[in-house]
Amino acid sequence: MKKIRIIKFISVVLILTILAYSLLTLFNNKTYAVSQWISSDIDGIDESVYPGFKQKIKSLQAQYPNWTFKVLYTDLNWYDVIANEYVGHNSGPRNMIQATTNYQGQWICPICSYTNSSWRCASQAAIQYMMDPRNSLNASDIFQFEELTINGCDINAINAMISGTFLQGHGNEIANSANATNINPYYIIARLIQEQGRNGSATSSGASGYYNPFNIGATGNSDAEEIQNAINYAKNQGWNTLEKAITGGVNFIAKDYINQGQNTLYLQKFDVENKYNGLYWHQYMQNLMAAQSEGNTLRKTYVDINSVGSAHTFVIPLYKNMPSTACNRPDGSSNATVSGDIVKVNANGGLNMRNAPNGSVIGAVSSGEIVTRIEKATSKVAGTYWDKIRRSNGEEGYVARETYDNELEYKLYLLPLGEDGNHSGDSGNTGNTNNGNSGSTDNTGGNDNTSSYKLGDVNNDGNITASDYVLIKNYIMGTTTFNDTAKSAADVNRDGNISASDYVLVKNYIMGVINAF
Repeated sequence: MKKIRIIKFISVVLILTILAYSLLTLFNNKTYAVSQWISSDIDGIDESVYPGFKQKIKSLQAQYPNWTFKVLYTDLNWYDVIANEYVGHNSGPRNMIQATTNYQGQWICPICSYTNSSWRCASQAAIQYMMDPRNSLNASDIFQFEELTINGCDINAINAMISGTFLQGHGNEIANSANATNINPYYIIARLIQEQGRNGSATSSGASGYYNPFNIGATGNSDAEEIQNAINYAKNQGWNTLEKAITGGVNFIAKDYINQGQNTLYLQKFDVENKYNGLYWHQYMQNLMAAQSEGNTLRKTYVDINSVGSAHTFVIPLYKNMPSTACNRPDGSSNATVSGDIVKVNANGGLNMRNAPNGSVIGAVSSGEIVTRIEKATSKVAGTYWDKIRRSNGEEGYVARETYDNELEYKLYLLPLGEDGNHSGDSGNTGNTNNGNSGSTDNTGGNDNTSSYKLGDVNNDGNITASDYVLIKNYIMGTTTFNDTAKSAADVNRDGNISASDYVLVKNYIMGVINAF
């Protein structure tokens, strides 16, 4: 009998372990429950759900009768998509824009200090404008939606397209790689010219002994670091000739992007296709303009070989709950403002991130990190409010918005960002925020150099005495008034009101009945 109980116990533990591992795997891989499909029925687009698409597509069909259109029903809420793309502030934005003369003002993120040479974090308005497919349903920008798989290619057309560029003389490698992977060779040329320019760059010159014309692995905080990392990647791959680098790079794109469902320039930049890789994080580049720019390069190559009007197939993504009209182009002469619930972590040592309010620790967010708050708690669990946040890498979890009820010193850990990019909201002295149930630390304490107050210390003299007790009593009786700091200190139970409950708590603290609020 004892043996049977042990076996049952082990079985239960094993089942729970498998279940926990499965849930953790789902979280870490960022699996999203969306049902996506592609349709060729343009007439079947519901204009009440997807406004402004059908007319633009049918207009292009009438202008270019050899063109074929499909629509990708993403099953994604437009505002969720934008929130997931507008992340990475101060550490590594998902979308960046080159701050040239034409892209200033509202194009640049108002809350992010991240810079890399002339590149800046892109604003939410810029992301909305560039991601809205309706802004690109025209003959100039449409090629960012072209399907990139194709059978066969014209070597003469390839050689004509690369004439006078750093690719001249390498038409055979491009053609052979395209045929081997069923990738559009003209897209390959457009991608290489997008990455290198017509004359090439340090990663395609071979000066280091290695070549990486696709700039695979070119990450870093400066141009020099990006170049070195790209060269290191090429060295590890053994790409000591441009021929090897072209073949290897095409195979990389085929395997890691096109064959994974990201079969257009748009989908390689904005990962809203959920076939294999989840959503949002698997993008080819940070450059917000890359899909449109590379699509225009592709269109120019078709102009050069007189094939713009030939057979081309385009896949247009559709999102739920889009605005009734296409998103406006950002104004380059005025600054962008903060929109959405963007908050900064205001806790030295950072905050633990949990799988549920007061749940198990699944990660951490650092002090000063800017995150998106996607759910704001309306009730307390274990003595504090737990808000759900999304980090720049897409990770989601719950963190303490403020200190716990049993702590004397109060601090707001998630500071909202104001419209001018500055922090707004109450803050206070930093206390050690420990979860009494688990013993885990949600904040390590310290001084964040913010204006502060102590719960119960209404006159802000550093002590909780009978003077504070009398002040609260007089405020309740209407014989005195408080400024905002005094109100915050007097609201000891943090219910939003100053009442007899706060008065009694301070009295009991002074008398030694309780030793903390």
